Amino acid sequence: MESCVSLLHLADITEKGVTFQSPVDGKPMLLTPEELIQIQNRIGADIIMALDDVVKTTITGPRIEEAMYRILRWIDKCIAAHTRPSEQNLFGIVQGGLDPVLRDICVRGLVEWNLPVYAIGGLADGESKDSFRRCTA
Repeated sequence: MESCVSLLHLADITEKGVTFQSPVDGKPMLLTPEELIQIQNRIGADIIMALDDVVKTTITGPRIEEAMYRILRWIDKCIAAHTRPSEQNLFGIVQGGLDPVLRDICVRGLVEWNLPVYAIGGLADGESKDSFRRCTA
């Protein structure tokens, strides 16, 4: 999903998932949380990522909160679709923009699922080094 950051202008993110243009035939394609996990299960990746509602760090306000709560709703779908948990580590992705309160809510929500690993998402998008440090401390 990290490639979605650079292609956000081509994606439509809704509660169902992320719709983007197929690189093969140009038709719209919907990638759901479940389908993303199924694809990663099939290819046998050692590390797999939950579907992430990607938001640029330059965005503030309600959109950041919307994305953060959507990730918490999507994680249960990702976990339910994950058929190889003893072989593949599913990462929960901590979001919340540059807002430490939203990041804390996201961490607490993800930890309830007792995932094996967590990723810090939504950074390395042009924010200052100080902002980056505050989000990762």
